[in-house]
Amino acid sequence: MFVDQTSLLLALGFASLALSTTLLVTWLAARKDLFILSWAAGAGVLVMAFASFSINAVSNSFALLWVSNLLLTGSFVILLGAAYLFIDRRLPKARMAVIGTASASAISIPFLLGFDALGAMMGNLTNAAILGTTAWKFWQGRSEAPLWVTGISALYSFAALSFIPCAIMIYVKGPLVLDAPPSGWAEDLNSIAGLVGVTGIGALSLALNQARVARRHQEEANTDSLTGLLNRRAIFERFGAAALGSNTAALLFDLDHFKSVNDQHGHAAGDEALRRFAHVVRQHMPEGAAAARIGGEEFLLVIKEIDQNRALFIAEAIKSGFACEILQGSKGGFRATVSAGLSTGDEDGAGSFDDILRRADDALYQAKNEGRNRVTSAAHDRAELG
Repeated sequence: MFVDQTSLLLALGFASLALSTTLLVTWLAARKDLFILSWAAGAGVLVMAFASFSINAVSNSFALLWVSNLLLTGSFVILLGAAYLFIDRRLPKARMAVIGTASASAISIPFLLGFDALGAMMGNLTNAAILGTTAWKFWQGRSEAPLWVTGISALYSFAALSFIPCAIMIYVKGPLVLDAPPSGWAEDLNSIAGLVGVTGIGALSLALNQARVARRHQEEANTDSLTGLLNRRAIFERFGAAALGSNTAALLFDLDHFKSVNDQHGHAAGDEALRRFAHVVRQHMPEGAAAARIGGEEFLLVIKEIDQNRALFIAEAIKSGFACEILQGSKGGFRATVSAGLSTGDEDGAGSFDDILRRADDALYQAKNEGRNRVTSAAHDRAELG
């Protein structure tokens, strides 16, 4: 044994306690993300597991070794659940129940039959499997933050692999009953891997969570709260300084007689009309397009890599789709319509976003004057088509 096992277990316990406390404080500050609370709970159970193993290192209690293994495996099951919550944003309760029950049974049955060595070996193999599954879960979600999530996945993998030598050494030493708590180079390596894993995963997890919170705040700042589309500031930041060529189209929509909708059917119906129109836009907008609510009842759809005829077809589809929607107001069901103006960038690619938007606004004004519930192309675009 090249290091003191008890000291390593104590270090692991204190590291887990610090991580659990930090995560709990982080969660209490917002009380929004359950995966943080799950991480905190998992780290808290780790503290109990390492404390139990430390006591058992000097007491050599059959029952305490059993409890220690159950606590350690239970903590890893909780951390796996936290990984599901973080990556998938939901907890597969039935799957986690099966994993927890199977893990507890794999450890408990040998202990209850008096084969504590077999129980400890099964505990190590179970831990390796659970940690490996957690590593794989994070690897599946690496697109969110490739560097940090890959680092977490690697640390979980390292911790998972460190349990395998422990199981092998118990099997090699035999028999099925221990005469002393498992100890040796394999357990020391496992403890070191655990210490690296706890501190590294804790640091990366906190950084990853902060990055997600910052990204969420940015999304909220750029999103219209009623419709879920981009807001005016966001779409102007995206295209305001860009030079737009003829393969970029701007579709400007305005709900017809919207003030009358509010007056006759109530403001709740007006809000519902805006949400339903946003839903219709999402249904018909091509991949890569950007849609925003830029005013009270005014919406903008910017589509790149599209010709004028295709853009006109999409605008007509949105107009017709919204006209088919049955809305509910204080006087019952009703329908609403929308007018649209279409414009594209300049052929030489030198046109500004303000230019294309101004032409779309002129076309929208013309659609309103011609009777509403129609799509009109800007004179610039009609000339090019002609």
